[in-house]
Amino acid sequence: MKRRIITAAAALSAVLLTGCGDKVSGNGGDPTAPISAPESGDEAAPATEQPTDRVPVIEETADFEYEVIDGSAVITKYTGSSKDVEVPGEIDGAPVEKIGFYAFEAKFLVETITLPESVTCIDEYAFMDCSSLKSINIPDAVTAIERGAFVACTSLESLDIPANVEYIRQEAFTACDGLTSLTVNAPDLAYENWGLEELPNLTLYAPSDSAVSVWAQEMGLSVSAL
Repeated sequence: MKRRIITAAAALSAVLLTGCGDKVSGNGGDPTAPISAPESGDEAAPATEQPTDRVPVIEETADFEYEVIDGSAVITKYTGSSKDVEVPGEIDGAPVEKIGFYAFEAKFLVETITLPESVTCIDEYAFMDCSSLKSINIPDAVTAIERGAFVACTSLESLDIPANVEYIRQEAFTACDGLTSLTVNAPDLAYENWGLEELPNLTLYAPSDSAVSVWAQEMGLSVSAL
């Protein structure tokens, strides 16, 4: 059985529509800013209707809340109680392509998570404070890991970053105190303050001439060539 939850919170709408490379359109990035008047002598531009906040329609099925946007499903919340979680690759005919903001936040009992190969983005703080999480896969299709995605996953010991990942944002691994092995297969992936400096027991595995490997060597961190 599936339930539908409609919320009019504009903030939630903005959160669900941004992240993982998306941009919010508007005047200088500020949707509340007024439209500038044309300078003297210029032809007046025709008035255009400003976009309104979209009211998100959150569906609920099995152990997940989700939303379908442009034909793709976004997992917005894990509502189950299992310690071993398998995220479906498809919900109601829509491929699951994004693990949304705070989707698994503070799911303290979860120990393993299996993500489907359809996932391309892990959004901000998606697995924050999953303190019992010991194992999770990053699918080959993932291109973006947003800010704080794994903050305080203190039981996570190893993680493999596939070659297609284009960026990992700040604080992605902050306070992952149990992390001892991080494999980064993307040779051009730039380091953006992921929090690795705070993990003294970590060994980084990466291509010898990769951007991350060069950074780790300069920082005096333990690094091994793939």
